[in-house]
Amino acid sequence: MRSVDSDPIVRLQDEWRHELPDLDTHAMATVARLNRTRAMVMREIETELVAAGSSLADFDVLATLRRQGPPYRMKPSTLARTIMLSASGVTSRIDHLERAGLVERVHDPTNRRTAPVVLTERGIAEAERLSRGLVEIEERIMSSLTARQRQTRDASLATLATRIESGRSSGSESD
Repeated sequence: MRSVDSDPIVRLQDEWRHELPDLDTHAMATVARLNRTRAMVMREIETELVAAGSSLADFDVLATLRRQGPPYRMKPSTLARTIMLSASGVTSRIDHLERAGLVERVHDPTNRRTAPVVLTERGIAEAERLSRGLVEIEERIMSSLTARQRQTRDASLATLATRIESGRSSGSESD
């Protein structure tokens, strides 16, 4: 367990307690811990993906297409919405993955304005390899938590996300 002196969130709270003793920093500390943890997890994932010869950007496209099931195809606009990226951002990713032989654009004779993107056989294999590797990384990261801690964490984060998405993040509801 880390000492209080080495915990930057506790230091942040102590500094605010000194400057504004009446400021309740509990929520601030939780959000700071979420942000800090997310940054550390994403850094670890990105490092591992680069070591595996990929990137998070490539993985997002490959995994999204792979999760669709056969024929592993999506319109670029749908892909952009799914991975929450601009159309130009998705286009550059598709271009990169197409040059690598992992995806291809399929011309649709019924709609000449869009060319759906489909995983190649090599792309399917790469998506599966990276997905398995990512799950191993995430499991390693979470392995220090007990099953009960994981259940509690997941339930709490699911509740928080639902309330934020529905606009109910303010107010005081007790469970």
